[in-house]
Amino acid sequence: MYKKESLYGRFSRKVINQSKTILVLWVFFFLASLLLAPAFFSRLTPPQLSVKGSPSFMAESLWEKEFSGQIEEQAMIVFHSDRYRADAIEYKQAVEGVLEEVERIDGIYKVISPYEDGLTVTGAPYSADGHTSFALLLMEDEGKEAIRIDGEIRGIIEGNKPIEMYLTGRTATINDLTAMVRKDLTVAERTALPVVMVILLFVFGSAVAAVIPILLGLAGVFITFGLLAILGFENIDIFVPSVVSMIGLGLGIDYSLFILMRYKEECEKADRTEALVKAMTTSGKSVIMSGLTVMASLVGLLVIKASLFVNIALGTFISIGVLLSLSVTFLPALLHVLGDRIDYLSFRKKASGNHQPKEKLYRWTKHILDRPGFFLWCCLLLLILMIFPAFSLQLKTDISDKALEGYSSGKANDLLARHISPGIYAPVYLIYKSDDGSLTDKDLQRMAQITDDLREDASVANVVSVTDVLSDLLGDLSVDGLEELAAIDDTQMGLSMLVNKELSMAPIMILLKDAPDEMRSIQFIEALRNRYGDEMVWNKVYIGGMAAMIADLHQETIDKTPVAASVILVISFILLMLTFKSVFIPLKAIVLNLLCILASIGTAVLIFQYGWGEHLFSFESTGYVQSYLPVLSFAILFGLSMDYEVFLVSRIREEREKGMQDEEAIARGIEYTGPFITQAALIMMVVFIAFLFTHMLEVKQLGFMLSVAVLLDATVIRLILVPIMLRLMGKWNWWIPKKSA
Repeated sequence: MYKKESLYGRFSRKVINQSKTILVLWVFFFLASLLLAPAFFSRLTPPQLSVKGSPSFMAESLWEKEFSGQIEEQAMIVFHSDRYRADAIEYKQAVEGVLEEVERIDGIYKVISPYEDGLTVTGAPYSADGHTSFALLLMEDEGKEAIRIDGEIRGIIEGNKPIEMYLTGRTATINDLTAMVRKDLTVAERTALPVVMVILLFVFGSAVAAVIPILLGLAGVFITFGLLAILGFENIDIFVPSVVSMIGLGLGIDYSLFILMRYKEECEKADRTEALVKAMTTSGKSVIMSGLTVMASLVGLLVIKASLFVNIALGTFISIGVLLSLSVTFLPALLHVLGDRIDYLSFRKKASGNHQPKEKLYRWTKHILDRPGFFLWCCLLLLILMIFPAFSLQLKTDISDKALEGYSSGKANDLLARHISPGIYAPVYLIYKSDDGSLTDKDLQRMAQITDDLREDASVANVVSVTDVLSDLLGDLSVDGLEELAAIDDTQMGLSMLVNKELSMAPIMILLKDAPDEMRSIQFIEALRNRYGDEMVWNKVYIGGMAAMIADLHQETIDKTPVAASVILVISFILLMLTFKSVFIPLKAIVLNLLCILASIGTAVLIFQYGWGEHLFSFESTGYVQSYLPVLSFAILFGLSMDYEVFLVSRIREEREKGMQDEEAIARGIEYTGPFITQAALIMMVVFIAFLFTHMLEVKQLGFMLSVAVLLDATVIRLILVPIMLRLMGKWNWWIPKKSA
């Protein structure tokens, strides 16, 4: 018993005293989270591209308010046959037979067959060769009802048909993305966990001890899913489950490993209760500081006003909060209840002295401390070579449609892109708003002029506006003609997307020749905004659509990345300075972490931008790195790297406080923590590498960046550069300005 026990010690004793109650509560939370998992996955949405307050955000809000009408959602059934053309009797009978069944589904408002006229931005719903066509489905329902309709449509189009039929649209894409993500998470876990189990068996020599870190990691992931489900978030980005699983498993295993190894070390010196308290007051404290640093780093992402970053930051923030709670309550409670049973199913009496001092690491540290200049320059040269490709970094916001190539929506979109137009499923819209409360003849003439100008643009495949309908059906470009047209029931459905009910604003629908995430589409949006900039300032013109949202997300990310990075650096510096009562240690950590992160980005450029890893990791290089990944990886990696920083420097300070000289304390700190750091890093790398074999390219890129950074951090940074820099600074390591009297 300590004379003056710390807060961590007193809290640990309370946990030990209530260990069974705490375990029962966590088991309840875990089982409840399993039941909530389907609700979580049902709220997944395609990539969240909106940027709050951006021009596309305002256009999207206006569209949803003014032009949705009775139609809540649109979908497409895409038809294709290599053998038959659309005018062949076999093709036509198959299409019409399916559409008759679809039209009878409750909730379908209207079906526009490729064999009938309808107001559609695509013009004729056929490919040039006549082998591909599509039907437009307009639905009155969304949410759960849309999911039901989606399932019924799939049941109709699937099976033995004379032609290919695929469903696409918002709900179809969400369902396919959800199925893909669940499959990917299963593959990643089945790939990583057996390897992690083998490593943990080698570390602990006991099956019971080896299972504990895996159990904590999995519990953290599923409880996070459950919390996200019950917190009422309607839209959760499809990227969130992968990030939460990646970070949750990696850090969960990491945190429990640090505490468990210190616990087993202390068991050699004291009884299990005191050993557990000691482990929690040392490694447990380090875990808490590390976790808080990661959470603080994520705050920097909120500077970027994009739903994607808010989703990821929130999901990861909750995940780390859950992991910290499990680490300081569930883990010590479980260890106390297990007692000596933690060594059950052992294949050796001791874990080969894994917790004992490592003389080789001690001698290695002494060796590099004797020749600091040589090792310093060797490491810096390696890092510079790895960083160099980052100077040619090219960023792009990719919507990951290729990830769905094996699913119905992916196949439908691919057929549309290859045979009709890459931009067909995501048109751009230019909303023209009247100054006078309702459209005037002058407004309609201006809209007609804009429509004609757009048709001349080399990037545009087709344009449709209400002025086309007026000219084609009535030959009269006037408000009287518009009011007459609005009164015709047969065209009211089409007009709901071409003019609002009050006849005060109307969108011009623009079909681009390129996919919405192609740079040519982004450049078109920029040119369009420059062309109509004055009218946008006076709120007469709003430009929206997926391409506009991608352009705004890309620009917001580029503009705010330096600000977000600065926030992360400042927060990390303050937290580390308060933790270690030092100015130099936080500065050293920031510099080394920056080098490590830049090296991981540089390596990612080689693998993904230049395509060096295409065959190894089964992807097709786009020639870019996902635009939001550098800042996202920066936030995550900066937090993760503090894990080892806090653990290592805390042990060095602990040895120094025992009376050792700085150089000896550094060597002993490396000697004790080196094996832990290496094994923890190896486990985290296995988890991250497992995500390289998923479908989403951005998940592959993030997993690769994290694995490279962790490898560098645990070897070059922690075992070479950190001890060298601590040795060179000497007593200045622990200097901090003191308050004047």
